[in-house]
Amino acid sequence: MPDRVLIVANALVTNARQSLPKSLHQDDGRARELLVIAPMLTTRLQSFCSDIDDAHHAAEERLRHIAADMSIFRTPPLTTVGDENQLHAVADALATFDADACVVVTNTREHANYHERGVPEQIYEKFRLPTTTLTVDTNGRIVEHCTT
Repeated sequence: MPDRVLIVANALVTNARQSLPKSLHQDDGRARELLVIAPMLTTRLQSFCSDIDDAHHAAEERLRHIAADMSIFRTPPLTTVGDENQLHAVADALATFDADACVVVTNTREHANYHERGVPEQIYEKFRLPTTTLTVDTNGRIVEHCTT
């Protein structure tokens, strides 16, 4: 696994320590730097009206859960709320965090916010960053993962 990983958290992974694929574990003794961004998942109307308060609060809450779940990692992650446009959020993060790889945690297609669609492929194409996608169900269980 790379040393500096950017995680785009659109959803929560239940019990990340046990649930994450082995390639994302920190069990080899090396410390890794992790930056978790939780994009604001606004509706189209909220975005159009610039009504982002609820989405910002939800993103902060997601980060609190993630930080608590990942606090047992050897190196706890850095966390920040990201822009509703996920490519902007990634660009903002990469301006200060030189990531080697990206992990996008996304909801299943039927539960995904419109901002989530096609993001992993766009991240890879725009930033040439190896990107792993973890798709989770409504209970936070990983139902699919793939790498671009």
